Amino acid sequence: MNTLRTLLLLFALACTSLSAQPSESALNASLSSIGSTEAIEDIDALSNVNEDYKTGYKGLYKRYKNTQEEHQKIVKKFEEAGIPAFFSLIPYCESNFNPNAYGHGTAGLWQFMAQSGRTYGLKIEKGNDQRTDVCLSTDAAIRYIKDLKSIFKEWYLVDFAYGMGELKLQRLIRKNGSKKISVLIKDPEFPKGTRNHFAKTLLLDAAIHHTKSDSDTL
Repeated sequence: MNTLRTLLLLFALACTSLSAQPSESALNASLSSIGSTEAIEDIDALSNVNEDYKTGYKGLYKRYKNTQEEHQKIVKKFEEAGIPAFFSLIPYCESNFNPNAYGHGTAGLWQFMAQSGRTYGLKIEKGNDQRTDVCLSTDAAIRYIKDLKSIFKEWYLVDFAYGMGELKLQRLIRKNGSKKISVLIKDPEFPKGTRNHFAKTLLLDAAIHHTKSDSDTL
């Protein structure tokens, strides 16, 4: 009976950890890590982020728990490159962390288009699509992210640009006369896909990198 009780308790704890939503302080720590001077309460479009993205977040978090060992290899590359850990989580929202994922003209963990992949050094030919190579595609993503940082200066803008493209983001900044998340993200022309991508990555980053686990508090 004691063994059964222990197993049931462990199962309940596992379910709780998978369903736990990151706190406001964790979300703010995540925002700060990518250069935002705004807190989550300042961003009306994300005021209900935990509830709005609850289902998608849970699925991605479960996928993260099942791929932690593979993800750590990516984290290490990003640490060495001086890029916030936030960006190591992009593959979960882009491809569900599936290196063999194909979309509409995109492929791999980072969902590179063919032109972008070639621009950043990936070979894309019949029988050899390096977009599906975890190591090579991650190195290409790091080069791309660094280039975006040199253009937009702020890390959170880099994430926006990754999602919608440089030209569209530059146009939205000019249109609104602002680089604030709270201003840009509520613009009707801000792509829904980019907003969803940012929100889910924010939730993952807050939960994974800015929330203490039970073992940390013991």
